Order: sequence, then C-alpha cells, then structure tokens
Amino acid sequence: MKKKMVLIVINSVLAIAVLLAVSICEPFSLLSQKNVTGVTVTSLPEGYNYSFTGSDADAIVEYLSSIKLIFEFEDNPDEYVGMVWVVSIEYENGEAATVYHFGNRFIRVNNGPWYKMTFDEANRFESLLEQLGSLR
Repeated sequence: MKKKMVLIVINSVLAIAVLLAVSICEPFSLLSQKNVTGVTVTSLPEGYNYSFTGSDADAIVEYLSSIKLIFEFEDNPDEYVGMVWVVSIEYENGEAATVYHFGNRFIRVNNGPWYKMTFDEANRFESLLEQLGSLR
C-alpha cells in the first residue's frame, strides 16, 4: 500500500514538473520560418498542385508553425483514411522540409512523429489556400 502511494506521489510530481517545463519553454514549432524561398502544396491522392513564393509561401509556413500540437493521443494515424496535403518547403540555404497534413487530424515533418491537431486548426489550411486563390 505504501509503495502504491509513493508511486502515485512520484507520478504526480513528474506530471507537475513536465507541465512547468513546458510552460517555461518556448512554444514548440514544427518548422523554421526563416528564409523560405518557396512552398509547393500537392495532395494524395493526386489532384492539387500549387506553388507559392514570397508572402504567400511565408503565410503557409506561418500557419504550419502556429498549429497547437497535441503530443499524446490514443488515435493511430495508420487506422485513418483521408486526403494528405504534402507541403514541400524550400529554404534559402538549400535545406528542405516536407510536411504531411493528414485528414484534418494529424501532421508530421519528414519522417518524424505524428502530432494531432484540432479539426478547427487543421481546417484553416484549406481556408488559407482559398484565401491565397488556389482552391477557387
């Protein structure tokens, strides 16, 4: 019984420590927003293919960087079916990143871990594409 109480206290202290660490750290961002030279947005299955530069490319990267990510979730992205936006970002220094924006639920960069998004935040991507004139 004492061991169980000790474990509960330790887990509680660890949870508080994690919350404090997260609250004092800078917000996590999927991408660097600096020196973007171009963004290409395609879809799987194929159907959409857009290219952006300048302020339009910056707007897409800013959107992707501002999403509040959910790190822990029970859903398994492999069990979902839906369209994937494939966002390829090119930087001035020659580096590139590919973001997979899946089913208005999940997002990841390159082969990194999946994160979950709220539907409202995920749905903003299509609104942004409409705003930039791509989905009209």
